[in-house]
Amino acid sequence: MIIQLRKQHPSISARRLLPFLSLLVCALIVSRSASAQEDFAQRYHAYQKAVNDGKTALDRKDYQAAIDNYTKAIEASPFVASHYFDRGVAWYRKGDAKKAEEDLSKAIILDPRLAVAYTFRGLVRMKGGDQAGALKDYNTALGLNPRDPSVHNNLAWLYATAKDEKLQDRVKALEHAVRAVEMTKEKNAEALDTLARAYFINGKKADAIETEKKAIELDPESKAFKENLAFYERESKGR
Repeated sequence: MIIQLRKQHPSISARRLLPFLSLLVCALIVSRSASAQEDFAQRYHAYQKAVNDGKTALDRKDYQAAIDNYTKAIEASPFVASHYFDRGVAWYRKGDAKKAEEDLSKAIILDPRLAVAYTFRGLVRMKGGDQAGALKDYNTALGLNPRDPSVHNNLAWLYATAKDEKLQDRVKALEHAVRAVEMTKEKNAEALDTLARAYFINGKKADAIETEKKAIELDPESKAFKENLAFYERESKGR
């Protein structure tokens, strides 16, 4: 005898439960979605706070706090060039050239046209004795932003003070120094100090003395500027 199995049909009560089960599932999905969105919003606000706190710390010269906050920002969003740049600046000003160069190099990888990152990496390399590397970075920065007076100033200083004679260039030193002072309208003490050095190495000692005095007027507390002026005056009298 063949026993035919009867097709089982859901009972009436089971059919009545289906809409409620569907609503329950939908409610769970909506709840999870809302929770995920709330979590995302919280993480984003924490990220924004880290970035803002990092900027504030950098402005008030609290470099360790800036480093800590930008580290949090990088952990949350690891492919933003400006965060590595800002943390690199903080490392540089804190005195850690190695970590500064690492961060600035990462910023350049993420944004090869970030001119200011080349400028700061040039400063780091110059400080570490890599004058050839600094020159390369400064020239790259100049190509990307020829209107930046700090690049002209840094190039002038490198050409005027390089220990490697192959990198020294009196003509270019004066050219870039004049450009930096023109662009800052004689309102930047460091640019004037650099121009004074460029004048001096080109044999223009009177111009060097006059220009260094202008730098001191803008920054009368600078010991370095006063020492430079005294040196130029001694050399002028010695001649």
